[in-house]
Amino acid sequence: MDFLNLAFTFPTAIFTALLLVVILFWLITLVGFADIDMFESDIDIDADAPPASSLSSWFNMGFGGVPITVSFSLIVMTSWLISMYAHKFFAYLLGDGILFYVFGIVMVLASMLVAIPIAAIISKPLQRFFNSTETSKSSDFLGLECTVVTSKVTDTFGQAKIQFQGTEQLIQVRSSNEEPFTSGDTAVLLEYFKEQHCYTITRTPW
Repeated sequence: MDFLNLAFTFPTAIFTALLLVVILFWLITLVGFADIDMFESDIDIDADAPPASSLSSWFNMGFGGVPITVSFSLIVMTSWLISMYAHKFFAYLLGDGILFYVFGIVMVLASMLVAIPIAAIISKPLQRFFNSTETSKSSDFLGLECTVVTSKVTDTFGQAKIQFQGTEQLIQVRSSNEEPFTSGDTAVLLEYFKEQHCYTITRTPW
């Protein structure tokens, strides 16, 4: 009960709500209705903006090649943990009335500021996985066979796994609506689109 009271009481309740959204997103991703880098194209739009206002540059400073969804999830999880402990040990400092909400917002902001560098450190071991996958996305994959892992593949969504140089990699794939794919289907990689970070696929001729 103490845990639930902390988690669902202001100010920690703000991070609890965000954490529930993050958990829901990853559940939807596992089912196959969302993409791990579905927000990457939106972030890349800011790449032509000045460095000070570029959200992509801001994230790349600490999180490298880790997808924005993973980075945001780490920040939310870390912020939630810090807020839980800060709320537990320093709740008496929040005061009453309007001061309760003023200092509560301060605690929220402080938790997030502390969480960002910690989340960046946590993401360091993950960067090599995403960087190695990104550097391998080239013409070396074209013509290789892959296995669809999402429930469907459309012209805007889809993922598949491929064996390359002894390792299994997860890649983004696309297909026309006239050629439906489901989880477990095999396909051949036809073309790679660098801007969208994805491949077009077609059914295996064998």
